[in-house]
Amino acid sequence: MAAYAAGLGRPVLNGTRAKLERQAVELLAQGLPEAWLCDRAREMAGRGWTDMFRHVEMSKAPITPPAPGRDRSGLPRWCGECGQGTPAARLNPRFRTLGELGTGEKCPRCHPDVVAL
Repeated sequence: MAAYAAGLGRPVLNGTRAKLERQAVELLAQGLPEAWLCDRAREMAGRGWTDMFRHVEMSKAPITPPAPGRDRSGLPRWCGECGQGTPAARLNPRFRTLGELGTGEKCPRCHPDVVAL
């Protein structure tokens, strides 16, 4: 939201804020890089657009895959497939499981107790 507000040059109205936050959460859960999405949000604001789904779908900007390793939280990067796809798994390793949310086998791709870096 900060990137959109910066591109807009003023605070974001509540209705637009709620819509963009919902869309951003879903796009992050689909595995799109946060920095790439922030760049798209700045572009949208400068053009007066408010539909992140459409802008992302139409964007020609290349997506570079995140480097292997840990993210800013110190956790291994979330694979995006475990935890039933909930974005909470990005920051909470408790959700990085293969069963129902928070239960089952630890994800072999991104759970910090399983992944060796």
